[in-house]
Amino acid sequence: MDITYRFAASPNRTGITVGEITGISKKGWEYLWVRYADAEDATAKAIVKKPVAAYVEKVYEVGDFSVIGSI
Repeated sequence: MDITYRFAASPNRTGITVGEITGISKKGWEYLWVRYADAEDATAKAIVKKPVAAYVEKVYEVGDFSVIGSI
């Protein structure tokens, strides 16, 4: 019996900046989302959206794929 495995990869990222929020890091398949709030832009005389928080969420559990070769 043949077994075929398929994998996808996504690189880790560090040093992500969103607005004034800096130093964000996330692993490849983690999900980064940002919460925004209204802020006044005095120069443009308008209300704009300003990032106030950044969250990194785990999408997949971490696993050890080295055991696949021993199946």
